[in-house]
Amino acid sequence: MTRAKRSRADAFSSLLGALPVAGETGQTVEIDRIRVLPGQPRRVFDVEAMESLTESIREQGVLQPVLVRPASGGFELIAGERRLRAATAAGLTQIPVVIREVPDDDVLLVAALENLQRQDLNPLDEVEATVTILARELDVATEQVVPLLHAQRRKPHTETTDRIEQVFRRLGRGGWQSFTANKTGVLKFPTELLDLMRTGRLEYTRAAALAKVKDAERRHQLTQQALSDKLSVREINELAKPATLSPMPYQTIKGLIEPRRIEQLGKKDRARVDKLLRELEEILTSDAAFRS
Repeated sequence: MTRAKRSRADAFSSLLGALPVAGETGQTVEIDRIRVLPGQPRRVFDVEAMESLTESIREQGVLQPVLVRPASGGFELIAGERRLRAATAAGLTQIPVVIREVPDDDVLLVAALENLQRQDLNPLDEVEATVTILARELDVATEQVVPLLHAQRRKPHTETTDRIEQVFRRLGRGGWQSFTANKTGVLKFPTELLDLMRTGRLEYTRAAALAKVKDAERRHQLTQQALSDKLSVREINELAKPATLSPMPYQTIKGLIEPRRIEQLGKKDRARVDKLLRELEEILTSDAAFRS
């Protein structure tokens, strides 16, 4: 286990150990008694990874219990949605659980900590989980976290930056300045792209390429094409480039319009050139040309 992953595991274990136990250890419950809480930080699951986990559970069972809390008529899932889904797909009717009394204020924090231990979180889920934890630790609203981070980069306040650094050390997330500069930008992606990322239809790299297209209508068209034609990032970038107009051949034409050259043309071609020149003169000398 790497140092960063160990830090995240320690932070999760520390918080989990502080929560009151609400059931026997080694307990299993019926899967249909567990409901998934809305707002879980992990919403997108890699299809191939899920199939692999489902097969593993079918052969060996669920090796790590999911975390739940008591709820009316059953339990609410706090952490372990991936295992729960795979167990269901594998045909299991029961699953091992750890039951804890988790206050409402701690639900998203516990879920975010548990999910940050995963290697396959996409960048959007990773950022949103980290922001959830920072909001709790800094005692600010979730939507205030990113503006606060940027403000601290511009004009640091020692007490605040110390608290931020402590969170990132505990989570093994690297430097908060790098996180702020390089990762939080995903939250500014257009809503259409964020929704596609959350449903697993669009991965981060292609979403980032599409987010660079500023025209909303063009971006929507290109997004639909990227999905239907399975465009690569390189293909998206190529299609997103603005069309370049060929330079007007003023100098070329000016050099060709010479009396001697025109005199050498046949009668029919000379008449055609004369007509085109008169039309050009009329366009360039009209009032509309000067007003436009």
